[in-house]
Amino acid sequence: MAKKNLPIKLFQKREKTDDRRVEGGGGDSIPKWQLEGEELSARAQSLLEPLNELNIIFKTRDNTRSFIPATLRVDIDDLAIAKTHRKDIQKLFNGRYTKNNIIGFIDSNSAIVKVDNIEDSNAIRRNIKNYHSNPKAVSAVETIEIYEPFIVDFEENETVKISLIDFLNYEVNNAVKRSFEKYCEQKNVNIIETNYSSGLIIFKIKNATKAQLDSISDFEALESITFMPKYSVGMDLLETTEALDIKEPIKDEKYPIVGVLDSGISKNKYLKPWLLDRNYSSYPKELIDPTHGSCVSSIIIYGDELEGLNWTGNSGCKLFDATVFPDEKKERIDEDELVLNIRTAIKNNSDIKIWNLSLGTASESDLSDFSDFGKALDDIQISNDVIICKSTGNCRNFEKGFPKSRVARSGDSMRSLVVGSITHSKNESDIAEINHPSPFTRIGPGPANSIKPDLVSYGGNAGMHEGRRIENGVKAIAADGSSVKIIGTSFSTPRVTSLLSELNFKVKENFNPTLLKALAIHSAKYPSGVNFTIGEKVNQMGFGVASSADEIIYNDPHEITLVLQENINKGEFIEILDFPFPESLINDDGFFYGEIKITLVAQPVLREKQGAEYCQSHLKLRFGTYDDIKNRDTTKANILNPIGPGDPKNVILDSNYGSVYKKDTSSDYARERMLLNYGKKYQPIKKHSINLDEMTASRQRDSLAAGRKWFAEIRGIYRDFALTRSEEDGEILNQDFTLIITIRDTKGEQQVYNEVSRLLADRNFLHSNIKIREEIRIEVDSSVGAEVVDDELQLWEIEAIKRAEILMNIAHPDLENNTLIFEYDIDNQIEGFTANDLDTLSKYLENQVEKVAINYMPLDEEIRKMEINKLDSNKLIQSGINDNIDKLLMLGWVR
Repeated sequence: MAKKNLPIKLFQKREKTDDRRVEGGGGDSIPKWQLEGEELSARAQSLLEPLNELNIIFKTRDNTRSFIPATLRVDIDDLAIAKTHRKDIQKLFNGRYTKNNIIGFIDSNSAIVKVDNIEDSNAIRRNIKNYHSNPKAVSAVETIEIYEPFIVDFEENETVKISLIDFLNYEVNNAVKRSFEKYCEQKNVNIIETNYSSGLIIFKIKNATKAQLDSISDFEALESITFMPKYSVGMDLLETTEALDIKEPIKDEKYPIVGVLDSGISKNKYLKPWLLDRNYSSYPKELIDPTHGSCVSSIIIYGDELEGLNWTGNSGCKLFDATVFPDEKKERIDEDELVLNIRTAIKNNSDIKIWNLSLGTASESDLSDFSDFGKALDDIQISNDVIICKSTGNCRNFEKGFPKSRVARSGDSMRSLVVGSITHSKNESDIAEINHPSPFTRIGPGPANSIKPDLVSYGGNAGMHEGRRIENGVKAIAADGSSVKIIGTSFSTPRVTSLLSELNFKVKENFNPTLLKALAIHSAKYPSGVNFTIGEKVNQMGFGVASSADEIIYNDPHEITLVLQENINKGEFIEILDFPFPESLINDDGFFYGEIKITLVAQPVLREKQGAEYCQSHLKLRFGTYDDIKNRDTTKANILNPIGPGDPKNVILDSNYGSVYKKDTSSDYARERMLLNYGKKYQPIKKHSINLDEMTASRQRDSLAAGRKWFAEIRGIYRDFALTRSEEDGEILNQDFTLIITIRDTKGEQQVYNEVSRLLADRNFLHSNIKIREEIRIEVDSSVGAEVVDDELQLWEIEAIKRAEILMNIAHPDLENNTLIFEYDIDNQIEGFTANDLDTLSKYLENQVEKVAINYMPLDEEIRKMEINKLDSNKLIQSGINDNIDKLLMLGWVR
């Protein structure tokens, strides 16, 4: 296998050339479910009856709260829930001033409709009575009833969570909160306001009695009364006697930083060298038990060393101790308090971008609605521009022989990178095979069929023996510095956190959460031996196990990875009609071949009160071939773009590929193949991995014939609620996204990296190697011109090294390992450095270099005559010097 040492590439869409405007659709046909005649009349009559009750409510309500809108629950036919029908349903409930009164969803087909006053109620009555003019809307609505808040049965002295309806109006919401506070005061009920996110109005009552809750249950804006969730970090430790060398930071060397949102971190001999001087704590020392947080932190720092395997490639990172969780034996924590602690820790340490949260709840996520805690994590991340790596949660169903539970309510955050657990080994009593989902890990799908977990890593195995749980844990370091073994998704998650911190540190681009998530997910594969179907793999393991940092950011000569970071506004889309696909990948039958892997990660538009439609946006991706560019008639009303692809074929559709490959679970490529039909799913993360050789013969003839051109298209799609609200409040809907495309020669013959690099330049794409922070370690052999004397490293041709510092910033000796270390920025190597300098350095390095992060080779004489910083890849190719293009592109010396 060819060595991976060529940096992946960033490219930009071309302004105007690749920008398009969204065009209008076709006509509106009558749906099959639309009623007529007596059925339509009967439906209208049944919908009118609850409105009579509504008018009575308006006439009899307390004058001090008469400003609060009344609310209806409207159940919509499953067949009518599609976006295309929403406008008609919305109009049915418009009041006097054509307002959008649908303010939320309880689940996928139950809407909450606000009615401001009796005049609006009468306007809705008129709309329904006029059913001949509104047949689709009346047919779509199955029932209307007065909204009743959801109130759980509870015991005395429970802490409860009170949710109020969000009327989507700042003034009304504030007035409702003040009114509720006054109402509770009159009833002698002490309430505490919480801060989950801007779209959630939540109070809590500690030690509530049934009488108290009964007294406030008729408040007009009450949405629900539920238990306040509790969180835990329960764990069992099994001590071991294995020794571990203490790892310490190298003086003056920079390291990535990880924020650990947990129970505290012990200053034991292993962890103290990596702890930052500053920290955050919500609790005094006597209420802290750092056991869990220390084990989590030890895996962030020592995870690879503990297991003796290169799972993350992290060479060390600094730890920020954010103690957000108390000692459970001394104090319990409510969900709202945990949210506040997390928000405060992150907000007050804005320089830290990667955070680990290995805490969970025993409750399973809802099938339709997303949890308040997940929504709060989403709000915290978008407000502070950070990524939280969150555990998917543990379950103990395996102890009873039951199936795994779905992802915990705390693990359904759409912006977090949610991590499950797989097994690292198998003992006699263990249930799961090696590399399979751990018996205790929670699985997908998340609410609204969302893909959760996103990734998995190693968190242990377990089984039962004579009715007793037997644990086969991964290795960690306890608070007292002892070696322990432990199981849980709490300990698979920090491995992914460690990887992300290393990626964020090595990639010297501006911090971009979609880029880092996309890089990790793009690299992920399923472990060997997991013979699940594609759908079951995604359910159990998300997108798989991510590769180490160095594997992620480098290519070999027979592949290339292109990264596009963009923002797309509503009403626009991106269409790249001459995508630089390698023209050399043509097989003997005259068809394109190769593997294509595409990952698309968006920053979604989220709306808290929309139930299963919490995620209000998604990106639609097409990637494929076309015959030629065709001109389009822009004089027609619905044609806005003057050109488009002729006979486009989308090669990433799962329907293009043979069923035998979809059923394949055991081949090597089964670890990567990703044939999923995302359809109209509003998923912020999408991944496709295809082998063109697996396309059916008829689709190959239609789509892959030599001479066809390649295109990529990304469109932003939004739900009706987000669109309607944006029209009302002037918000410009848009989505930040990162698109990553890897093209690989499966035969390992063609120089794909060079060819695509040349095509990018030929087709006027702005592009560059991804900026990488790296260390070059030159192993020094004293027998060939170097020796250590009086604690100073004396080097032959010292002038060459001084000149090299222009490229690599600064060099410092590691005398213990007899190594000279250069920290360099690959994009800043050019200034002031000529071919003569490179020639001198090449002579110095020859026969001395044993381990270097780049493959350096002496250049041909013809190249030496040229200024390296002025090299152009096209001129280099045209001059016939092909042998060195790999190296030059890799080093970032060819633009």
